[in-house]
Amino acid sequence: MINIDLGQLAAGYGATNQPQSSFDCVADIFIKRFDPRLMTFFAWGQGDDLCERVWSNNPEKYPVPFGKKMGPTKWGQTVLHEQTPWFGKDEAAMVDAFPDHELIKSVGCSSCLSAPVVANGQSIGAVSILHAQGTYTASDLDDVTQLTALLVAPLLLRQLG
Repeated sequence: MINIDLGQLAAGYGATNQPQSSFDCVADIFIKRFDPRLMTFFAWGQGDDLCERVWSNNPEKYPVPFGKKMGPTKWGQTVLHEQTPWFGKDEAAMVDAFPDHELIKSVGCSSCLSAPVVANGQSIGAVSILHAQGTYTASDLDDVTQLTALLVAPLLLRQLG
């Protein structure tokens, strides 16, 4: 069971500094559930290979905004195009999925949970939650997938400018 403070969520969504306050509020929910070493939210435009990092819990090493060409990767095919959650259980999976795997390793991460953010049947973004190998299991993907619905509003607000 995932506990969500609906008052906190409503306050985050209702604040004037959008979409930042919404991203921060949703990030807090993810952090309480997963306690990640690294977590990023991405926006993605259909048909574009470029994902834009729009939120990071480590902005020094993972700045925002930042474009990352993920559409043509195996990860992009799975998460963005097929709208399927992805579990990178070890360093080999990370090397295969992410061109910046060395940077990811340098912050102590060797596993990842990723899920698409889907609105109106289309992928509009993704979330990646990273930690040391063995921290998460494939069963954690269910919670990630359910929580991605909270990112629909801030990603759509971002599109509105």
